[in-house]
Amino acid sequence: MTIADTQSLLAENQRLKVLLEVGQAISSLMELDDLLLLIARETARVLKADRCTLFLLDEKREELWSKVAMGEEKIRLPKESGIAGLVVTTGETLIIDDPYSNPHFNPEIDKKTGYHTRSLLCGPMRDSKGEVLGVFQVLNKLDGGFQQEDKELLEAVAAFSAIAIENARLYAELKKTFYSFIETLAATIDARHHLTAGHSHRVAKYTVGIAREMGLPKKEIEILRVAAFLHDYGKIGIPDSILAKPGKLTEEEYAQMKRHPALTKEILGKIYLSDDYRGIPGLASTHHERLDGSGYPFGLKDGKIPLGGRIMAVADVFDAITSKRDYREGMPYPEALEQLREDVGKHFDPEVFDAFERYLRKELADKTDEKKKPS
Repeated sequence: MTIADTQSLLAENQRLKVLLEVGQAISSLMELDDLLLLIARETARVLKADRCTLFLLDEKREELWSKVAMGEEKIRLPKESGIAGLVVTTGETLIIDDPYSNPHFNPEIDKKTGYHTRSLLCGPMRDSKGEVLGVFQVLNKLDGGFQQEDKELLEAVAAFSAIAIENARLYAELKKTFYSFIETLAATIDARHHLTAGHSHRVAKYTVGIAREMGLPKKEIEILRVAAFLHDYGKIGIPDSILAKPGKLTEEEYAQMKRHPALTKEILGKIYLSDDYRGIPGLASTHHERLDGSGYPFGLKDGKIPLGGRIMAVADVFDAITSKRDYREGMPYPEALEQLREDVGKHFDPEVFDAFERYLRKELADKTDEKKKPS
C-alpha cells in the first residue's frame, strides 16, 4: 500500500468517525427545535465552517424558513430566493467561492446582520420520497475554500438529518394528538359544572409556571403538565349531586369528595403509558397532600410528597379560591396569596410558594405591559 493510499484510508476513516459522531448526536433528539439547532451546529463543526443555516421548505406558503440561524435572526424567504432557492429548484449541491459575484446571491441578509459571506456551500436535504425537504447553507470555510470532500460530507450529513427531521415531525404530531386527548379528558371533568370549566387548564398553566421558575428540566415539566391536566380525573367517579352541589358539603359528602385523588390514581393506572409517563397516575393523585401529613388521600408528610405534588397543591388551591363558585365570588389575587402564605410550612412547600409568587408577579407584569401596547 502506497503512502497516498494510506493517507486516503486514514482520511476516509476520519470522515466515517465524524459522520458516526454526528449521527449519534442527531438521533438522540426528538424535539424539532432542539434538533435543528444541533444539526446546524454539528454541520458547521464537522465542515470547519463559521456557521450553518438550515432552511426547511414550507410548501403551503411556498417559503424557505430558518428557525435556527446560528447568530442570525429568524428568516423566511420565498422558496425560489437566493442560492438556497436555486438549490431547491435544481436539487444540486453547490460550492460558491465568491458569493457576491453570483447573480443568485442575496446580499440583503448580510446587510441586515452585519455578516460578510466569503464562501458558501449549499445543498439539498431530501425526505424518504426523494423530494427536497430543506436546504443546508454552510458559510465561510475557516481554512480556505470548500472542496469536493466537503460537498460529499454535507450530502452524507443531509441524508441522516432528513431522517431525523421526519421522525421529529412525526413525533410532534403524535405528541400533539396525545396532548389533545389529555386536554379533552380534563375538559370532560371540568364541564360537569359550569363554574369549574377551565380549572384543569389553569392548574396546568400555574403548575408549569412554577416548575419553570424553579428551573426543573424540560422533560419533568412536560410530565408534570400532563399530571396537572389530569389531577381531578377521579371526579368522574363522584356523583353529580355532590360535585355540583351549590352549598356546603355534609361530612359524608365531603368524605366522598375526598376519594377523587385515589380514584384518579386508580383510573389513570389502567391506561398504558410509556416509561417516561408511567409515574403520572401516582403524581396526579398527590395534589391534596399537605406537608404536615393532614392531607388526603394518603396522609403523606413533607419528605414523602413528590415535588410535583407540592407544586400542584399550590396551583390547585390558588385557582380554587380565585375562581367563582355558587356560594361565593372568586378571591382577588393579592388576598388569595396572603391566605396561601398563612399555610406555608404546614400545607405548602415554602420554596414552591416563593416560586409561585415570582411566577405570578411576572405573569401579571406581562399582562399589564400587553394592555399598555397601542392597538
